[in-house]
Amino acid sequence: MTPFRRSPEGVTTQLAAHESAILADLARQLIELLENRAAESPADLLYAQLGIGGPADPPLDPALARLLPDAYRGNQEAASEHRQLTELSLLERKVGNARAVIESLSDPGALTEGQLQSWLRTLTDLRLTLAARLQIETDDDEGIGDDAMLGVYDWLGYLQGSLIEVIE
Repeated sequence: MTPFRRSPEGVTTQLAAHESAILADLARQLIELLENRAAESPADLLYAQLGIGGPADPPLDPALARLLPDAYRGNQEAASEHRQLTELSLLERKVGNARAVIESLSDPGALTEGQLQSWLRTLTDLRLTLAARLQIETDDDEGIGDDAMLGVYDWLGYLQGSLIEVIE
């Protein structure tokens, strides 16, 4: 069965109950990972009042480093300044996207344009996270890890490809 379908009402999900449960669980784990990073951020009163902020140093966790890459490679000072100004808002957007996916999984109606974007972004974030955990750097890498995790990574790619096909 195709995971997404276009109808006159818009794009709808066609996931089995167990697939929805797996995806919701993965999205909750992503939220936890991102919220833990946000909690590590130093509190700067001025930045907080402006709704911006974040740590100066990149994350040590390879999955977070993949989700939150340096904006200026080769220029640590510029990368640190950019991270301090933008990371918290980026984390908030990523968490919001994952929450939108979870919410839409429980509502069988057509996805709004905003929900479609949240799905695309969250599927990308989930794949990036798993790729880091599986040590997949390029398309040619087979990954290191158990077969179940590799299967989930492939399944997320299938979902993402199917959604892109339906949108186009």
